[in-house]
Order: sequence, then structure tokens, then C-alpha cells
Amino acid sequence: MPAAATRWLKANKDGFTLGFAGSHTVHLAFILALMAAIGREHALKGIMVVAFTTGFLLIYGLAADVLFRHGTFLPSRFEALAHYYLISLFTVSFTRRATKEPAFYTPFVLVAVTAIVVRIAAAVQSRKEQPLRTSARTC
Repeated sequence: MPAAATRWLKANKDGFTLGFAGSHTVHLAFILALMAAIGREHALKGIMVVAFTTGFLLIYGLAADVLFRHGTFLPSRFEALAHYYLISLFTVSFTRRATKEPAFYTPFVLVAVTAIVVRIAAAVQSRKEQPLRTSARTC
């Protein structure tokens, strides 16, 4: 039986997904404004352009799943892949920034790493319980 906080998060997941997509749309608008003001070559550097573009596409894919089919538009494996990719992207990005501004970014790194650990632990626990649920249904 999931804890009350887990049930609440699951019940409100769609709102969080849409809020995340909305806030990142504002973030993207500021990135584009920065690029227009100082030039693309100064605003964006290296391979991270591909990584962040992929991240934005995954965020919008998750939002589309909520808006158009309410959880059936894309397979659940896509959702898991998107979540792992995004949290990994945040972790790498925060870690890179923490080398220059550790006082500000270290808490973000700790939260992102904790999120990865909790998500993996939950997935492992779920897989351990899955055979138990399957065998209980056959009895």
C-alpha cells in the first residue's frame, strides 16, 4: 500500500507534468531571447544544445500524453525513459555549474542525485514485488 504522499503525488501527476512543461516553455523563451540579444554562439555551447533540445522534446512529449490521451498516447516506457533522461540532464547540468558556484548549486546536485536514487530504488522494489503480486493472483 503506497504512502499518503505517494498517492497524492500520483493523483496530481498530470498537473505537475503540465506545470513543468509550462515553466520550461517560459525558460525556453528566455533562452531564445538571450540568443537573440547576444548571438547563438555566445549563448549555447557544444553538445549540450542537442542534450537540452532532446530534453525539451521529451518534456513536451510528456505534456502531450497528458493533454491528448491522458496516459495512453505514449507507452509507459517512454515516460520512464523521459524521466530518467531529464533527471540525468539536470544532474549533469547542476554538477557542471557546481564546479564554478558550489555554494549555490550543490543543494541542487544533492536533490537531483537523491531523486535518481529514490526513483531507482522504487523501480527495484516494484520489480521485487511484481512476482509476488503475480503469484498471489493465480492462487
